[in-house]
Amino acid sequence: MCRDKKVHFISRKSKITFWKSRQSWVSVASFTLLFLSVAVSSMAGEVWVANMKGANVQIIDTNSNKVVKTISTGAGAHNVTFSPDGKLAYIANLGTNSITIIDSMSKEILADIVTDTKAHDVAISPDGKLAVVCNVGAGNITFIDVASKKAIHTMATDKKAITAVFSYDGNTLYVVNAGAGNISVVDVKSKKITGTLQGAKGAMAIKPTANWSQFWLTAPADNKLLLLNSRTGALEASIDVPGEPHGLIHSPDGKTVYVGQRKLGQISMIDTASRKITKTTSLGQRPDMIAISSDGKTLYVAIRDENKLAVVSAVDLSLTIKIDTDGETHGVAYRDN
Repeated sequence: MCRDKKVHFISRKSKITFWKSRQSWVSVASFTLLFLSVAVSSMAGEVWVANMKGANVQIIDTNSNKVVKTISTGAGAHNVTFSPDGKLAYIANLGTNSITIIDSMSKEILADIVTDTKAHDVAISPDGKLAVVCNVGAGNITFIDVASKKAIHTMATDKKAITAVFSYDGNTLYVVNAGAGNISVVDVKSKKITGTLQGAKGAMAIKPTANWSQFWLTAPADNKLLLLNSRTGALEASIDVPGEPHGLIHSPDGKTVYVGQRKLGQISMIDTASRKITKTTSLGQRPDMIAISSDGKTLYVAIRDENKLAVVSAVDLSLTIKIDTDGETHGVAYRDN
């Protein structure tokens, strides 16, 4: 009997120990989940806004929707581009014919590089090693070695070289020439034009589809959004977008394209499958460039003539808030913290 009782006592003790251990692990697991939940909910990104008359770039915390830092760049700060890893920011300065490179982590200026007349936009290679500046006033592009932060080559493309995009492998650069209404195809290694594709007069933005088979291109002079074959330049679709379509961005899943309509003071949501406008929303005077959060939930729209940044739901285009910025807000870009 004693032996049986002893065995029973040990068994009961084990059960108590196991239960306490289980309670401990449950507590730890619950705390870990709570910690992760709080951490995820508190994570925020940054929106960088270029202000032309302000000659600066402002950084907005997306958690608080407040300006947390202002960095002086050059006159006519126009567009913002991030490196693929988000660690560097490139600001094209129209007024000083230059770009400013900023460490996006420390917020320190690393270099100011003179390019050519009216530096308008910057394209970055997929590996982050090469930057190309579109100089709209000179009709040319300037190649910059990122490591040395020096201009290494300038070449002519066509009238009003306004924006550009690298191919997915970085071997080809597509330069939008707004004045000539075409797209120069540039071999990056030889730095020579290998072809010319159809473009659009006054084109301001170009975005490739996910599989790189097509380009979305704004055509403000014709009040159209064009879908072009990226290999041949053939027109595959033309969507009526009245009111001078300007800024352009697509959702991370590629199912929706958002376009700013400057003369109408609104933005439109376009379904890429049906290629039709599904919703429009008035935002203010001259909505310009557009950025989207990495989760695809929020749009950030520069309202140029109001010195504001509009924060908009990407789902239904409802306005969340307008944030005061600086003189003549134009370029806007988003990065995760």
